[in-house]
Amino acid sequence: MTDNSELRELCTQYMQVCVVICYGTFLQTYGQRMLQAVGDTVLSMISLISGAVVNIILDPIMIFGLLGCPRMGIKGAAIATVIGQCVGAVVALVLNKLKNPIVHVRFKGYRFKTSDVAAIYKVGIPTIITQAISSVMTFAVNAVLMSVSETAVAFFGVYYKLQNFLMMPMNGLGQAAIPIVGFNFGAGNKERIKQAWKGILPAGIIMALIGTAIFFAFPRQLLGLFAASDEMLRIGVPALRIISLTFVFATLTIIFGYFASGLGNGIINMIGSAIRQLIVLVPLVWLLTNFLEISYTWYAMWVSEIAAFIYSYISIRRELKKKAGF
Repeated sequence: MTDNSELRELCTQYMQVCVVICYGTFLQTYGQRMLQAVGDTVLSMISLISGAVVNIILDPIMIFGLLGCPRMGIKGAAIATVIGQCVGAVVALVLNKLKNPIVHVRFKGYRFKTSDVAAIYKVGIPTIITQAISSVMTFAVNAVLMSVSETAVAFFGVYYKLQNFLMMPMNGLGQAAIPIVGFNFGAGNKERIKQAWKGILPAGIIMALIGTAIFFAFPRQLLGLFAASDEMLRIGVPALRIISLTFVFATLTIIFGYFASGLGNGIINMIGSAIRQLIVLVPLVWLLTNFLEISYTWYAMWVSEIAAFIYSYISIRRELKKKAGF
């Protein structure tokens, strides 16, 4: 992606830590999903937030050498990330041990069964693809932005961190929908599915509007948390304001996808994610960046988010009518 020797060295330092010492993220995801599977979305959320908060707190301390910590730069950011992942893993596993009333993991008597693995992958493959889409999108957009400047790439990385933190409660709402919808769909309780629909959607919209207001009103302050240069502020301040207007559409697409998963259809979530993060977004980013300029690039998110919302809304309404009767 780059011939810049300094950037290659920085990326190498970061990846040598984050990619090699990434055990925490797998254990955290495992523990968090176990809590979610039994319907305890509060503890699932706590396990997610604990790692993210630790990462956010440690980032400036380890990057800039605050509070007696040596200044480690990019390697400090990587170390902060893996520490956050490990903290999240410990919290998730401890909460499962103490608070999970249904699923108790023991190795005694365990027998490997190919049929069990096949059943897991049948449900999990759409989610695997959905997760992979995000990584492919990041790689592709970074490759396009590299033709503009390294600052543009750095800004996109900062934005993605901010967006992930913002979308955490929205993802939490969506993940809460899966067990609620799934349990009641299996029990044939359509009224409870309807109640969940009417409760989760307004909550997600309110959170998205709050996020939009914050990003639109305080873009300079948000970027300042990452010691943004003047060049990054020039690119990033208008970009955050443009992007913030898509948060409601993104939130609804996410929640629609999780609802569909609860009804046993993971394809809607996968395709919705593909539209908003890859199929529409990446080609538009390339076109706008190469034929106009960087200030127009971010409007690609308007088109991709609205397209994903339209697809997801039509699909979930059809699914709800067929399986839940409303």
